[in-house]
Amino acid sequence: MNEIVLILDLDGVITSLNVDWTTVREEVSRRVGFRVESMLEFWEKYFNTELFNLANEIVERYEFESIIKAKPYDDVKIAFQSFNGLIYLASMQSEKVLSIFLQKHGLRDYFKEVLGRERFGSKLRQVRYIIDKEDAGRIIFVDDSRRNISSCQALGIKCILFNRRAGDSLLRLINSLTHLNVKGEIRYNAKIKSQQNTLNSRK
Repeated sequence: MNEIVLILDLDGVITSLNVDWTTVREEVSRRVGFRVESMLEFWEKYFNTELFNLANEIVERYEFESIIKAKPYDDVKIAFQSFNGLIYLASMQSEKVLSIFLQKHGLRDYFKEVLGRERFGSKLRQVRYIIDKEDAGRIIFVDDSRRNISSCQALGIKCILFNRRAGDSLLRLINSLTHLNVKGEIRYNAKIKSQQNTLNSRK
């Protein structure tokens, strides 16, 4: 099969959760007994521990509050409708939150599988899991976190740093994809902006 496999993030690509991550980190820090500078680093380091579970309950509460008001970006559904490949959702939100959002907005059926933080603890583990199931040469990973992009580039897949604030569009990106060139490589012609200064501070 010549299908392109897209791996998409949720917050910053499909929607904006508007979680106050500074407040989240402060509460998590108080509960775990030490200063947490980055939730992404915390999830990765303490995966499968009681500290992970404790922090997950705290963060999930904030995510539930945000998901009630969150809506997909205007181009999301039409982008999915125009895409002929496979789509995975790989997010560091909780799987309960992901399920609620996708079902509420009629998006669940567009995804082959939905991956949340509880099962994997890091974006790198999520992407490795997908690579084990799909042809890495056909995978395009789209994320708004420079940290996630950097960690996944070493896996030999194509990675796109996505920035809604700079005007990037999921619809334009998907419309720019062609399945294969004569060498069997994924091609894309989207003009992806490289400005990315403060996105990681949100997470």
